[in-house]
Amino acid sequence: MTKNLRISLTILTVGFGIEGISELYSLLLPGAVHPGITFLFLFPIAVTVAGLAFLWVGQHEWNALHRERVRRAHLIFVVSLLGAVVAGVLFAVLWRYPSLGVPLWSRGLFGAAVGSLVLGTFVTYVLLVFHLVARPSQAILLASIGWALIVSALVGAAMAANLPTLLALATHRTLSVPSFVAPVDVLASYLFLSYFLLLAAYVDAHRTILRAHAGRAALDASPQTGGPGSPGFGPG
Repeated sequence: MTKNLRISLTILTVGFGIEGISELYSLLLPGAVHPGITFLFLFPIAVTVAGLAFLWVGQHEWNALHRERVRRAHLIFVVSLLGAVVAGVLFAVLWRYPSLGVPLWSRGLFGAAVGSLVLGTFVTYVLLVFHLVARPSQAILLASIGWALIVSALVGAAMAANLPTLLALATHRTLSVPSFVAPVDVLASYLFLSYFLLLAAYVDAHRTILRAHAGRAALDASPQTGGPGSPGFGPG
């Protein structure tokens, strides 16, 4: 009954490990290779889409609580992706109509859109398993969001400040890597802590599901019950 859920959690857990190691590598070796800025926007999105896909396929397996959590997680993830759309549309408009300049509000909106894209994925991750783990792991999940919020705000502010530079590069069709990429990449690399915190909480979620599955199997095998167990999960 929990096959799709376990597959989804496994995909996301492996993704946290890979992304955490990548960001830590980028932080410890600045200037050598900068995988963080690429993985930051591409890898987590791809992993999240894969994980949510299995949750959507297996939605019939769960009780009303988990089904509602999955629905909200999908919604939050879609909203976070709108951040990329808003940032892209705003950039295109400012680039197409240079007479508009780069007003202060456009910088703020651009930075907020980028930051929301980063933060939204972490909120999605936390919402998916928050009810599946005990309070210590719930505290870990909240810590991961808190740290991601700080880093996302810093990344968004850095991108907002450098919006004029990005527009100038696009206008002149310059393919060189701008100087501000490395500092932003370093900021984003601090997300390694949030990824490792999520990794710990998701491992606990795996254990919770395995214990629930084992207990349900024991009940099914008991002559006193004999019937299928409830598909609910969580520490209580």
